[in-house]
Amino acid sequence: MDPTLIIFAGMPGSGKTTLARMTARQLKIPLFAKDRVQRVLRDHHLADSSSGDGYYIILDQADEQLALGISVILDATFPLDHFRTVASEIAARNRAKFCAIYCYCSDDTVWRERMTHRVQYVPGWKPVGWEDVLRMRSYYQPWNENALAVDSLYAPEENFPRILAYVHNADYRVYTPAQPAPERDW
Repeated sequence: MDPTLIIFAGMPGSGKTTLARMTARQLKIPLFAKDRVQRVLRDHHLADSSSGDGYYIILDQADEQLALGISVILDATFPLDHFRTVASEIAARNRAKFCAIYCYCSDDTVWRERMTHRVQYVPGWKPVGWEDVLRMRSYYQPWNENALAVDSLYAPEENFPRILAYVHNADYRVYTPAQPAPERDW
């Protein structure tokens, strides 16, 4: 597999971490999770747990891996075009493929129930709750055609073959923002 930046994105509780971990394990690719990095920053009083600092660190780690010719997986919500665009630019700069998987759950009742019983992958990190999901909906920008959309209403084992096929067919692409860039006055 050519060097590839693989992003697992989606709202909290959408199944992205489970699928990212399955993919990392299967393909033997390093995985960097924003929540894990953010927990370390918080524990050492370097950043508040709600800051975006974890994004900058995982993107920098991705840049390093891709510069070495090693594929990498990033696991984070990626709610805004900004970090998605930066990720795409990092892949392009390193002549790597860009592959985004957007996880969602099409049934709010099932999703909300899962939020209360989900796996704690990051020791010492308290996952956000359903109220945070409702708040994030107001600003979470759509992925449009930039990602494979995966409905976590289906079991991870059902979604996984589709994800692997998508990763293996990844291409050199640039993220196209959902929102037009603001015009600048020069």
